[in-house]
Order: sequence, then structure tokens, then C-alpha cells
Amino acid sequence: MSFLRSIVATSTRNISTTQPSHLATQIRNVSNRSKRGLYNGRDIRAGNNVPFSLKKTKRTFKPNVFKKRIYSEILQEMLPFHVTTSALRSIDKAGGLDQYLIANGGNKGYGYIQAGNNEGWLARERILQKIQECDNKGVHVLEKVVMKDEHGNVKETNVSMGMRMSNGSKN
Repeated sequence: MSFLRSIVATSTRNISTTQPSHLATQIRNVSNRSKRGLYNGRDIRAGNNVPFSLKKTKRTFKPNVFKKRIYSEILQEMLPFHVTTSALRSIDKAGGLDQYLIANGGNKGYGYIQAGNNEGWLARERILQKIQECDNKGVHVLEKVVMKDEHGNVKETNVSMGMRMSNGSKN
């Protein structure tokens, strides 16, 4: 819980609509298509078709992108995204859409979200705003939940289980 709150605290202080300085010196251009959604660093690449005769012809390799609605636990709603299969795996690895978007703003290694007017950044801003509103009201967005794996081993994790007031009543 303290890990995610520390990320949110540092993220809300450093929110800016300009690009960070380490991204400004990027050598490879990023296409407008990959800025549109959650592409996890994937982009259109060029290569060759090589048949049996070895006569190479140019072609493009496009990322596996589709439109998908992903549930945000903090916002408690489904958000539509253009998302790659790679980004879906990274979202699962991060522990959900909210953790993926929050950690990405701080460049924690789950993928790439560009600052600006795109789906990922706008959803991240909404999530951070909701967390800030809940903290101001004294509502705990994240709670400690005890989970068991298939072997019955108990592991404690921070999972958002809806917004709950301090006395335990549902908001």
C-alpha cells in the first residue's frame, strides 16, 4: 500500500504536459499510431519478405492491436483502449490497469506511456485525480487483501476492492 501511495505522491507532484527530457533526445521516431493507445513500446517496423528464391521484397510488420475495454478498479468502470497483446501481458504483470498506468508515468519498467493527449495518459490522469479526491475525503482506495494461491499458501497483496470508508461502510 505504501509503495503505490509513494508512486502516486511522486506522480501527482511531477505531472506535466510536456515531454520528459530523457524522451526528448530519442533517436527513433514514434508513429502517431502508437501514441494513440497502450502499445507497450511496439510500433510499425520494416523488413523483408524472403521467399524460397531469396528475392527480397519490402514489407511492414504491424503490431497486434485491437480495441478492448479494460476495467479500472479505482474508477470502477470499463475504459476503452487501443491495446496490443504485449500491453495486456504487461498489465497483468503489473497487477491491473491502474498499477500499470501509475507505474508507467514514473517509468518503472512496465511499458511506455507518452505524456500528452492520448488514451493511456488521459486515463492515468483520471486515476490519479480520483486517488487524490479519495485521499482528501479520507476514503481508502486501496486495501490489504489476503489471497490464497492454488496450493493454499497465503499471500498478502494490495488490491483495490472498491472504495471503503475508514469505518468499513461502502461509499
